[in-house]
Amino acid sequence: MNMEPKGYELLKIETEIGKLEKELSIHFDDLKKYEIDEDSVSENSVYKKLHKMNVCCLKLLET
Repeated sequence: MNMEPKGYELLKIETEIGKLEKELSIHFDDLKKYEIDEDSVSENSVYKKLHKMNVCCLKLLET
């Protein structure tokens, strides 16, 4: 049994990957904004969540 996606299924997967890459770059830009102010980074819950999300997304993209 061939499990490789074909045609439309492959296009759907590629489109979803493209969306995730764009979303990741937006979150990464937000993360960089928080890194500018190093004093507030360690206490900022938004920064911590963005950092976790970036790590998870990068791991997913590597697979």
